[in-house]
Amino acid sequence: MQLSYYFLKRVSEKLSEKLPGYEAAEIFSQNKDELMLSFLNGRKEFHIKAVLNTQFTTLAFPKEFARARKNSVDLFQNLIGLKVTDIHQFVNERSFLIRFEENYDLLFKMHGKRSNVILYQEERQLSLFNSQMKFDLGLQLNSLERNITQDQTEYQTKGLSIFPTFDQTIRQSLYQQGYSESNDDNWNIIIQTLGRMEQAITIFQKSVDKPPQLTLCDIPDSKCIILKATNDPIEAANEFYYQYTKIFYLQKEKGDLLKLLSKQLKKTKGYLSKTSAKLADIENNSRHQEIADILMANIHNIKPNASEATLFDFYKNEQLKIKLKKDLSPQKNAEYLYRKAKNQKLEIDKLYENLVNKEDLKETIETHIAKVSDIESLKELRKYAKSHQLLKESYETTEAEPFKKVILGKWTICIGRNAKNNDVLTQKHSHKNDLWLHAKDVSGSHVVIRQIPGQTFAIDIIEKAARLAAFYSKRKNDTVCPVLYTPRKYVRKPKGLMAGQVIVDREEVILVEPASIESLLNEKR
Repeated sequence: MQLSYYFLKRVSEKLSEKLPGYEAAEIFSQNKDELMLSFLNGRKEFHIKAVLNTQFTTLAFPKEFARARKNSVDLFQNLIGLKVTDIHQFVNERSFLIRFEENYDLLFKMHGKRSNVILYQEERQLSLFNSQMKFDLGLQLNSLERNITQDQTEYQTKGLSIFPTFDQTIRQSLYQQGYSESNDDNWNIIIQTLGRMEQAITIFQKSVDKPPQLTLCDIPDSKCIILKATNDPIEAANEFYYQYTKIFYLQKEKGDLLKLLSKQLKKTKGYLSKTSAKLADIENNSRHQEIADILMANIHNIKPNASEATLFDFYKNEQLKIKLKKDLSPQKNAEYLYRKAKNQKLEIDKLYENLVNKEDLKETIETHIAKVSDIESLKELRKYAKSHQLLKESYETTEAEPFKKVILGKWTICIGRNAKNNDVLTQKHSHKNDLWLHAKDVSGSHVVIRQIPGQTFAIDIIEKAARLAAFYSKRKNDTVCPVLYTPRKYVRKPKGLMAGQVIVDREEVILVEPASIESLLNEKR
């Protein structure tokens, strides 16, 4: 009800007593949906904050304010240095004017999601706070007046339609007092309700998890929590704004943060479960080393170019049918299996390492959830989230260039989008001393870490870039992926190679777990 005509009428009446003679000192915005106005009269100050968010619209009158040094924009500068002459409230309309010298008018159109602040001079529109609201362009001030006869005679003919400003709260109050079609005393009920709306203003909550409300009528439920009762509309507006931001914004931001943390926890638990099962399966069923030993023990008993061989398994004391690569010799088949066993050992070690890290992450997330749940201050919540880097915006990302770009601290990582785009990145947008990465032996994105003059590539940044290279490749679903990396100067593209194909003259290899940009953003640094 903070946008009710009857509340705004009381606000504008209070402003009429307070504001004339004050001079506009500053008018600016430092948040997208907020306008700040500062007035001076000698040493006396008066401030107005118009919050015009589509989810929350209200007016507040702070005793003081602190303007940010950055990201604030001066607005309506025609008014600076001009004095307020009077305040005009439009009849039966949720809008009022602050009138200035030189025939300037500043319109506060408080229409919920369609609220705006608009500057006029001699009734000619000059500028809008929210210029995206095209329906406000050319809005005429005289169209806002709604002079309606509101007496008993008119009521008996037209009923409540003569009160277009009676919202649901006011109508509910009327019905609570006995208003009905058959009641002959309806007019007196209306007069009494209008009279009460000129008296106390109440800020209340229906429950602790609900946003506060402002009302000029009776409290709808005796179980409601009364936060403030006052006759001063300025005081009421400030209390409502304070309670709303303190309670509702806290609950909203806390809820959003807990939702994000819960999502991360669920994902981490899922990874732990899946990886533990995979690890158990590998350890219980993988026999690359044993089968290679069996092949080497029977190397002279295997026919050349055989696709399989049945040999005695001295580990299990039984015959074992072994599939072979017929284009390889028995010894080469054994060597191939030994390599697979070695790689699998590396994979097992990596899985154990990942499990330990994910267990630590799980405990950390659970700690954050417990601590965030106990926070009762919006300022403390934001400080905690920022200090522990809990929000997705921990890393900056941009797609302004033709390839994906991720900024991790001081390092910039570029990722090709497709084969042709890989060539653009590697051949035209990288320096010889940049670090170039690619998933080994499969197709995928070229990844480049920009060189920082005088600094070596940190191992953690190489690992993060490698995880991205693994994810944006055919190995994205593997548990671990080998990724080669080398200075860009060792990557060349001879004529005749297909799009995205290159030759690497020198390389090192790192084993990593594939990770998307989004998953990196959600991880603890």
